[in-house]
Amino acid sequence: MDLRKRISSFAELGSLLPGLVKSNVWVQAFNANNWFTSSEIARALNSWSSLLTSDNLTRWTEHYPIPAVPPNRNILVITAGNIPLVGFHDFLSVLISGHRFIGKLSSRDDQLLTQLAKELIRIEPQFVHQIQLQDFTISPDGVIATGSNNSARYFQREYGHLPHLIRKNRSSAAILDGTETPEDLNNLAADILEYYGLGCRSISHIFLPAGYPIENLVHPISRFSQIDPCEPFNDNLRYQRARLGMLNTLFIDARQALLPESEMLHSPIGVVHYSFYDDMSVLFGHLKAQDTEIQCLVGHKSANPNLIPFGSAQKPELWDYADNIDTLNFLINI
Repeated sequence: MDLRKRISSFAELGSLLPGLVKSNVWVQAFNANNWFTSSEIARALNSWSSLLTSDNLTRWTEHYPIPAVPPNRNILVITAGNIPLVGFHDFLSVLISGHRFIGKLSSRDDQLLTQLAKELIRIEPQFVHQIQLQDFTISPDGVIATGSNNSARYFQREYGHLPHLIRKNRSSAAILDGTETPEDLNNLAADILEYYGLGCRSISHIFLPAGYPIENLVHPISRFSQIDPCEPFNDNLRYQRARLGMLNTLFIDARQALLPESEMLHSPIGVVHYSFYDDMSVLFGHLKAQDTEIQCLVGHKSANPNLIPFGSAQKPELWDYADNIDTLNFLINI
């Protein structure tokens, strides 16, 4: 199967994804993980549908020397389970590069990717030889593993002798300059609350110019309505309210997020830290020193070209790689 056929197969899969939103596929996924509400599964499926077009896939792959006859290595992929289809980019990358995907799927997110693998095989039966889910009898030639800092140490110990790409904890932040419009702040609320703040691209810290009225953030966060009611999320909010109260920590209650002032980049679910800065250049110097802990930064590009627009944190392109490590380049060079 050549690259053009692989691209056309994934493009056809992309065209089918909106239909899955209306199916009962989300029921099984929700039963396995009750963070996976219908709104977030639909968000993931629609996002991938918009990415999986022939033009987009071609634009992504045309800059790589993907061989006409790939070596067809066995790539073990150990997925996380924090947001729906979080492992799909690795699934796509392994198969589009011509390798065999050996998936060790998180029990918290194994339903959706399994269903999409079946759809892809139905579209192009040759993929049946390229996809193995939960079959660990095959010796891997390379490993991609995503997890916590603790699990990364285990992955390194187990698979460090193989070509590997091991991802750890990352957080994302927003940098405001004081010129934000109401639309910007509404988009920032989406960056915070989509997927209930569970992703590495979810905003966990907001940097504000000195004197910025923190109350400006309350309305867009409290009124954000594009997520379903979610009992685990509400449980986290109740717990964090009680915890912060017991610690006598002052915080702003924005109903769907609690905002305490803190210098810490990472925050618990339901909590978004904020802090003030005096000089943006000094702030960027500080963030540069934490580069290995940061996935993305949102804000106005006029302030810094490395910032991505408000509202785009949860909408990465195919070439926006986790941990900023080029997955496709890694796979081509195994």
